[in-house]
Amino acid sequence: MRTVRTLLAILAFASIAGTARASAGTNFTDQWWNPDESGWGASILQQGDVLFIDLFVYGSDARPTWYTAALFFRSDLSGTVFSGDLVASTGPWFAAFFNPDLVIKRQAGTIVFSATSTDTADLTYTIDGIQRTKKIERQTWAFEDFTGDYFGGFIYDQSGCANPANNGHVEELGSIAITHATDNTFSLQLASNFGTCTFAGNYAQAGHVGNVNANYTCTYGVNGTVLLYEMERTGPGMTGRFSGQNNACNVAGTFGGVQR
Repeated sequence: MRTVRTLLAILAFASIAGTARASAGTNFTDQWWNPDESGWGASILQQGDVLFIDLFVYGSDARPTWYTAALFFRSDLSGTVFSGDLVASTGPWFAAFFNPDLVIKRQAGTIVFSATSTDTADLTYTIDGIQRTKKIERQTWAFEDFTGDYFGGFIYDQSGCANPANNGHVEELGSIAITHATDNTFSLQLASNFGTCTFAGNYAQAGHVGNVNANYTCTYGVNGTVLLYEMERTGPGMTGRFSGQNNACNVAGTFGGVQR
């Protein structure tokens, strides 16, 4: 199942890679790991065009070691790449009074995060002259539940339409009803100013983001297939992206809503 999910994510990622600003694309905030090397990992937090990484690994003495880095988006490079300095820190024992003057930091090397899809990346780091490249992916701890009623819509661009007059920007706004079952069957119904569209498929998740490879039909004569991806459940509601094809056009855009 992970292989299928990764393939879908790569197809979706192709449409957003190389964006001028990382903050306009994928949110890489998550816990990341290599499932074939359980025992080490990377915690990544994204703010704007900066990734902050906590890298927890093991030293040459086999003792737990951690490094930190602030990685900045590289708009000068193709793809979605962040790079920065890797810092090693030592300090006072955690159970004693914490004196920040006892914290010692040094630049141990450099680190590069290069996204290969929305859910996978190559992590290349150099520590004290030793370089390693690791394949990493988002780590899933618990599945989200998107069930609920929302108000929002789908905003997208159409291209390659059978009728060229239909190419361009579209906004379908209205009520969204989602049923997300415990077996991860997923249905979404959008009742917009155009009519009603129903999407149905199976939900999958990588880290905190989900995707659904869905078929859909609309009361105004449109039907096709779509990949809903980078789906995030938040306190106020939910957001996501999508790309697909129907019997009239290619479509790609965003969707979301505030929960009622």
